[in-house]
Amino acid sequence: MSDKKMFKFGDVIINSTKDIYKFGNMIEEIESRGYKKAVKSFQNKFPKLKEVVVAWVKNGVELSKLQKLPMGRKKKLEG
Repeated sequence: MSDKKMFKFGDVIINSTKDIYKFGNMIEEIESRGYKKAVKSFQNKFPKLKEVVVAWVKNGVELSKLQKLPMGRKKKLEG
């Protein structure tokens, strides 16, 4: 049994009347053991993006989160 999950990364669609975001066009699908590892591997492939919606399934329920990029320590990311 694999303990890896599929994380889907997509564009952000923001509703102007309310601060609600939706999952737009899917950019990439990454299989990883955890949320943080999946986001870090995604941001290495797409360094120019500033926001992304991440969706995954946990216990049969689909969850999603708006993630600001880059994620991690600013000192380490700058060099």
